[in-house]
Amino acid sequence: MTPLRKLIPAAVAIILFFGGMIAAAQTISIHFDGVLFRVTGWHAPSQPPPRGWSSVFRVYAGTGYVPPLAGSYAVEDGTLVFHPAYPASPGVHYRAVFQPPSGAAVTANFAGPPRDRTPTTRIVHVYPSTNVLPSNELRLYIYFSAPMSRGEAARYLHILDENGKVLEGDNAVLLPGEELWDPSFMRLTMTFDPGRIKRGLTSNEKLGPPIAEGKHYTLVIDREWPDAKGAPLVAGFKKIFVGGPPLRTPPDPKQWRFTTPSAGTSDPLVVDFPTPMNYPLLQRMLTIAGPRGNVAGTIDVMRREMEWRFTPRAAWSPGDYRLVVDTAIEDLAGNHIGQPFDIDEFKQVTKSIPTNTISLPFSVR
Repeated sequence: MTPLRKLIPAAVAIILFFGGMIAAAQTISIHFDGVLFRVTGWHAPSQPPPRGWSSVFRVYAGTGYVPPLAGSYAVEDGTLVFHPAYPASPGVHYRAVFQPPSGAAVTANFAGPPRDRTPTTRIVHVYPSTNVLPSNELRLYIYFSAPMSRGEAARYLHILDENGKVLEGDNAVLLPGEELWDPSFMRLTMTFDPGRIKRGLTSNEKLGPPIAEGKHYTLVIDREWPDAKGAPLVAGFKKIFVGGPPLRTPPDPKQWRFTTPSAGTSDPLVVDFPTPMNYPLLQRMLTIAGPRGNVAGTIDVMRREMEWRFTPRAAWSPGDYRLVVDTAIEDLAGNHIGQPFDIDEFKQVTKSIPTNTISLPFSVR
């Protein structure tokens, strides 16, 4: 008898020959319950075929030429079951293919579990915290409570002028399309146009600095910005700020003021800056070296990035310590220690700073 090979959606009526045995005509279907893939309408033998179950049943994720999913197979009450090694992902399409030893293949397509679009992600903070930004402000940092989607910032992040008009085109202050995320996708760095910050460049002379001194602006972040799950933010965000004078003088550690703790306490070492500093860099470019090596502890940045606090994990021992500063640390305008952002001659700066770090001594008594 000639096998019946008429294909129907996700199923086929066939006559099977497997392991020397002939089975009755059956309708084979593939089912997906959100976790497992099952072949029904076909009684699987207890032993796999010579090339394994993957030679007859495979599941693929996505489109195009992709390898089959990793996982394990089992026969449960005569039903062939595929257990993926990893849970199904929201938004991903799956294609399952069952190829019996004889007869036409059965193919079925499935969608992954639905995305959870319940808003849970919040905007934690936007840095700088100050509401007066220098006209040559270089960067803006947005912190989220959970991973975000990528490539969406230009649609959902806007800066308005004092009349409520969106700044775009030649009037845009942020580089369009520029997105720089940390590895967790929870911190976005947005950059103001350096060409309008550096004096002597065409953009600076033609358009002026990105932020005009004395002008008021509003940073608007739309609630509809999707997070990594595709859900909108819990709430939108607005930050009103005014343009201040440009900041051209590089940070000078000689102007930093120390409040030192007492020996035997866990009081923080407090360092005050005359102007706000770059928040993310304050987290990693200042360290404490003590008589027995680096001191472990926690860092807090306060007073709108004008105060740095270091609280030791253990009580301070009496002795001499050093605050080790990476000279690449920046203020709000991108000026490094001894090096203005828009300097023309970098060789002279290199001569004046022969190392990558400097040390500021202090004592604990």
